[in-house]
Amino acid sequence: MRYWLTIGLLAAVLAGCSTVIREGAAPGVRVQDERAPQAGIRLNTVQIIDDGLQKWQGKESERWSKISVESTNSRRTPTGTLEVWGVLRNRTDYPLQIEGRTTFFDQYEVPAEKSTAWRRVMLPPNGVAAYKELSTRMDEVAYYYIEIREGR
Repeated sequence: MRYWLTIGLLAAVLAGCSTVIREGAAPGVRVQDERAPQAGIRLNTVQIIDDGLQKWQGKESERWSKISVESTNSRRTPTGTLEVWGVLRNRTDYPLQIEGRTTFFDQYEVPAEKSTAWRRVMLPPNGVAAYKELSTRMDEVAYYYIEIREGR
């Protein structure tokens, strides 16, 4: 019995000694969340980030969005900056105030400049309006990411 107790104690001590404590930088890990499979940044898109605009209870508890993204696109201006826009539709019977901002990325998909300030857009009832933005840099900008939230 004493032999087994000694072996058990020795195994416990050795297990404790083999623990490696890592210090310093660690590689980044992408977090996958099954509740939000599209949570990452998708370049050249418009994303509605405000839950209040995406989930709304209508009659008979139907779920639908207050707004929809009808189209998005970009073009180079004569000065070389990138102009981006998203056409948004108000799906309600009352006017909505929304805000948009854009982050521009370089050819390596790294942010090329700070996100723009939030720009207000008024959507008429059951109507459409466009959110537009221009980059400040010229040829370094290759991609964009537009975020939309309800007006504050």
